[in-house]
Amino acid sequence: MRSIFFLFWFICLSSPLLQAQTKALETYFDELSELRQHNGNLLVADQGAVLANFSSGYADFSTQQVNTSASRFNLASISKVITATAVLQLKEKNKLRLDDALTDYLPDFPFQEVTIRHLLTHTSGLPDLELFDDIVKHFPDTVITNRNVLPELAKWTRGLYFKPGDEYRYCNTEYNLLALLVEATSDMEFSTYLRKYIFDPAGMNDTYVIQPRRPKKGELIAQPQMKPHPGYDSTFIAVDSISRFKYLTYNLSGTVGDGNVMSTTLDLFKFDQAYFKGKLLRANSMEEAMTPLRLNNGTIPYQRMDTMDGEGKMTYGLGWEIFEQPNYGISVGHGGFKFGLATFYIHNPAKNQTIIGFDNTAGSEFGRFIASAQSLINEREPLKFRTSKSLITLYGTALVKHGADHAAAVFNANKSNTKGYYLNEGELNDLGYNLFYMSSFPGHQEMGLEVFKLGTLIFPDSFNTYDSYGQLLRDMEKKDDAILMYQKSIELNPNNEDGKRILNQLLEDKKGN
Repeated sequence: MRSIFFLFWFICLSSPLLQAQTKALETYFDELSELRQHNGNLLVADQGAVLANFSSGYADFSTQQVNTSASRFNLASISKVITATAVLQLKEKNKLRLDDALTDYLPDFPFQEVTIRHLLTHTSGLPDLELFDDIVKHFPDTVITNRNVLPELAKWTRGLYFKPGDEYRYCNTEYNLLALLVEATSDMEFSTYLRKYIFDPAGMNDTYVIQPRRPKKGELIAQPQMKPHPGYDSTFIAVDSISRFKYLTYNLSGTVGDGNVMSTTLDLFKFDQAYFKGKLLRANSMEEAMTPLRLNNGTIPYQRMDTMDGEGKMTYGLGWEIFEQPNYGISVGHGGFKFGLATFYIHNPAKNQTIIGFDNTAGSEFGRFIASAQSLINEREPLKFRTSKSLITLYGTALVKHGADHAAAVFNANKSNTKGYYLNEGELNDLGYNLFYMSSFPGHQEMGLEVFKLGTLIFPDSFNTYDSYGQLLRDMEKKDDAILMYQKSIELNPNNEDGKRILNQLLEDKKGN
C-alpha cells in the first residue's frame, strides 16, 4: 500500500506493450515509495503517452507540505535548452547568425573573437560564476542580475581562459549573455519572449521565469532542502537558510538564461512534445542543435554522462547535452543542479521516449532512478535499490558524538557487513570537508583531519583522498605533512595540475623559511 506521501498517476493505455511498461513502472515506484529514497517528481513517457507521473516526499520539510504533480521546481540548467531554442528561433527569423561575433549585437561585450556559437556550445573561454566574486565581496547584500554581466566583464582583467573553440568548459555566464542577446534582437524582455514564442505555443501554463515573476499565493513550490552537515546530521532544512550557501542561493539568484525557469514535470513534457513535433523550430535547426560540437582541432569533447548511472558518454550540441549509450543509442537532454536540487531531462528521438526527474533534496540515488526508468521502458531490468545504510554516516555520527577512538571502533566493527552498510568515497570527502570548514563546535578541524586520515587507509589508491588530506593539513599549517600528501596524490595522478601548483607553492614556502 502506498504511503500518503506519494502520488501516482497513470493514463489508461490500450497497447499491451505500454500496459506492461506501465505495470513495471508501477511496481518499481511502489518499492521506491516504501523505501522513501526519492523526494520530488518523476515523469516517464513512451510514444507521446505519459506512463507515470510520480511524486514523493515533501515540497517543504518545515511545513511537511507534500510534493504533488503540481509542484513547481526550478529547472536549473535544463533552462539552457529553452534559452538555446529561443536563440535558434531568432536565427530562423534572420535576426542573427550563429557565427556572428557577439559584439555585433552587444557592443559593450569586451571579447570580439567570441561568437554566438561559442556561447551556445560552452567553448568561449569566458569566466563562470567567479565573474561576480568582486562585486559580492564589496556589496555582500547585492542580488546579481543579467544587468551586471557586461559591466563585470568589462572589469575582468584575466582575459579568456583559452582561445574560443579550443576547449569545452561549462559556463553559466554564456547563457546570461544569450538571454541578453534574445532581448537585443527581439526588442522584448527575455521572460516576455519565452512566454510568447515558447511557453504559450507549447501550452506550458504552469511555467515562468523566476525574474521578474514571483510565486503566487498558494502556488506549490518545491523548496531546495539539504542536511546542513551531511555525514552526522540527518535533518533537512531549506538551503536558503544555510548562510554558507548565500552566494549561490541569494547573491546569484537573479540571473536568467542559465537557469531560474520554474516548471512542473508535465509542463516540461509539453515542451518536449512541442519541440520534437516541430512546433518550436524547423527540422534543420533541430538537427543542428542536436549535432555534437567539434573543437578547433576537429575533435568531439566527450565526458562521462550527466546524472545517470550506467554505460555511456556525453558531449554537447547547441544547448543540448547529447548522450551516447550502447543499449539505447543517442538521446538528448540536460541536467541541472543547485544545492539541494537536482533536475534531469532526457529524450530519445529514435524511440520517442522521455524521462523527466526532479529532486528537491538532490538525493544520492537520483541518477539511479533515472537510469532504472530508462531500463524499464526498454524492457530491461532496473538497477537494484540500495537498501544498505551509509557506513560513513554511521562513522561520522560516532565521531562527532563520542570521539575518534569510538568512531574507529564502530567503523571497524561494521566495515565487513557489506549487506548492511555501503562505503562511498564521495560521502567521506563531504564529511571531512564539512567538519573542517563548515562546522563550528570545539575540535571540528581535528575531526576533519581524522576523516581524511581514515580515507587514506581505506582508499589507498585514490589521489583525491590524499589531495584533500593535504589541503586540510596545509590549512592547519602542518606544511611538511601536507607536502607528503600532495606528493602521494601526484604520484597516483600525474595529471593533478592543481595539486602540482599547491605542492610547488608549499615547497617554495619551505625554501623561504
